[in-house]
Amino acid sequence: MKYALLYDDDAAARRHSATLLKSLGYVVAETTTAQAALNAMQALHFDVVLTAKSHASGERRALPGEMSRLGPDTATILLVDEDEPFPPQYDEFSATVTKPVTVRSLRHVLEFGLDGTGARPVPAAVRYERRDGQRRRHARTAAATRR
Repeated sequence: MKYALLYDDDAAARRHSATLLKSLGYVVAETTTAQAALNAMQALHFDVVLTAKSHASGERRALPGEMSRLGPDTATILLVDEDEPFPPQYDEFSATVTKPVTVRSLRHVLEFGLDGTGARPVPAAVRYERRDGQRRRHARTAAATRR
């Protein structure tokens, strides 16, 4: 059996993600607070942790750091809302999935994205490009690159 921990304070999104994980063969433990997620990681071993938060509110400790301390071999997946900026601790997660979560995206990241070689979305930040014949770089937003 594979075990997953799901931390999300949005009840509808948590139920939806739990249903998808169960359809992929995971036994799912759901939590609504960061402290409950950390307590569950102390008590049990999980194969994967899905979290919608990158930090514990009111805490100065970073949530991904605490999770990696409690479960060094456990993969952590960050669930990111669509059109939201990526958090500063983005690189500390094994992979990311954009909400609303789909079976396809979840299966893809669980099968291919956890070893560090899978596709990861590019953070929504200004990127620069250089076109032929131009000396200056012009800013290009993430919205302009989506097709």
